[in-house]
Amino acid sequence: MSELSRSESGSGYDGAAVLGGVLATVFFPLISLIAALLLQGSQPDPVKRGQLRTWAKVSAGWIAVQVIFFVFIFIAIASMASGLHG
Repeated sequence: MSELSRSESGSGYDGAAVLGGVLATVFFPLISLIAALLLQGSQPDPVKRGQLRTWAKVSAGWIAVQVIFFVFIFIAIASMASGLHG
């Protein structure tokens, strides 16, 4: 790929921005999802827009994993509690 076409298509976010996105996704997934969706709408660079789309999907997936985990924990606690009373 030539240097001219690379600069036209965009370069994406640098490593520090990606690291910040990963840390935000791990610790604040709902805020990260909202931020990624808001930033994606106003981003003209297709490479950055793709990165933001991936960031939003990963944030939503992480939220889903957490919800499933807490549902399983709730079911386990509820079944143990009903076993003690029954």
